[in-house]
Amino acid sequence: MNALAIDSAGPAMKVAAKNNLQTVIVELNIGPKQSQEILPAIDYVMEKASLTPDSLDYLTLCKGPGTFTGLRLAFSALKALELAFGKPVYGISTLECYAYPYKDFNGYVVSTIDAKKNQFFAAVYKNGKAIMAPKDTSIQEVASYFDFSKNEAVLCTGPDRQYFSSLLKQNFPSAQIICFSEEPSVCNTLFTLAEKMIEENKAPLKDFEGPEYLRKSEAELNLLSAKEF
Repeated sequence: MNALAIDSAGPAMKVAAKNNLQTVIVELNIGPKQSQEILPAIDYVMEKASLTPDSLDYLTLCKGPGTFTGLRLAFSALKALELAFGKPVYGISTLECYAYPYKDFNGYVVSTIDAKKNQFFAAVYKNGKAIMAPKDTSIQEVASYFDFSKNEAVLCTGPDRQYFSSLLKQNFPSAQIICFSEEPSVCNTLFTLAEKMIEENKAPLKDFEGPEYLRKSEAELNLLSAKEF
């Protein structure tokens, strides 16, 4: 199948185009300039994969949680293509996407994004099933889902896995913590999970569906704070 994928949930944005078995991926780790480069990146991967918007079968993205700006960029770009060319957009949970390559891991898989303020967007999986649904949470709550007495390993994944794993080691020095320096392509996982949704006749995103943030924006929090006074 021919497809376009975007992961913009973390600090670095990944954009990929797939022409059957040929995949072209670019990564943009350029901070605020991502907003200027996302459309050129889409054009680039599409051209290198010999694709046109009309030839796409579907679009897919990490739907959140993640950075406010990054998620909005990806949704805006793919929703525009959906509107212009009638291509369905399949949204995949960001944390599920990061954890999926380790679905057969014999232990716990914790998928994390640094949410700042000593919090993480996190989910915990075991045997490919979520035992803690995605939350805006603390490292202490995440750790409460692990049974360290059984000496089962904890594999940390996601863009902030190294930071999270270092905190786990500090707080639980006897725990068996695994953190790989390199991970499988998120965009390839997006393609896999989107095509699984298509095979199972699951619906793409509806027109009104947007990012899943898990946390209110600073503007919303400031507004709520102002109303309390």
